[in-house]
Amino acid sequence: MPDVASSLQNVLEYEGDVENDMFMTFQISVGEYGKIKTVDLKPNGDDLPVTNENREEFVDLYLDHILNSSVLDRFRAFYLGFHSVCASNALIMLRPEEVEILVCGSPTMDLSELKKVVVYDGYRPSDETIGHFWEVLLNYSENLQKKFLLFTTGSDRVPVGGMQEMTFKITKLKEKTAFLPEAHTCFNQLVLPDYKNKEILQAKLTIAISNAEGFGLE
Repeated sequence: MPDVASSLQNVLEYEGDVENDMFMTFQISVGEYGKIKTVDLKPNGDDLPVTNENREEFVDLYLDHILNSSVLDRFRAFYLGFHSVCASNALIMLRPEEVEILVCGSPTMDLSELKKVVVYDGYRPSDETIGHFWEVLLNYSENLQKKFLLFTTGSDRVPVGGMQEMTFKITKLKEKTAFLPEAHTCFNQLVLPDYKNKEILQAKLTIAISNAEGFGLE
């Protein structure tokens, strides 16, 4: 919420008369699920003007509401759900960024590592189509590589432990070279037609991964 942060900073740095120039009270209006509601930061907040003397308290209470009070119920549900699955004293030894990797996977990737764990079904590593596939994939931008992972695995992040912890399969789709590649995310499986050349493979694969949504295409 950059606009809110900027506004609060302006309140703190304002050199004039905050009460008479800004006409603010300890009651604020916030958006919640598409609706606007008023919140008293202190009892009878609408009757308490923000002044030069109490503006720091106002900002502190505003931030506490946005960052803590307003999300308390949702955070509690997340907290209880998380600990019901990952209950372990070892969690207190982890830094926040390490917990994020544990839950969401690593945001960095090296898809050349995927080549080391792939299993082929109907193809051989030396097949021309497979060579074209890896050339295309490894030359994709990071954004397209993430879309490829999302298309084939259901997540655009690398699992904890790296690519070597993944299972990945490329299955040959015979006699249907006009089709787009398909994916079975439950099995980390790419179904790849035996395209005639690299250009067709790149075009078809790019269309497939760029238009994937959920369990199908947009």
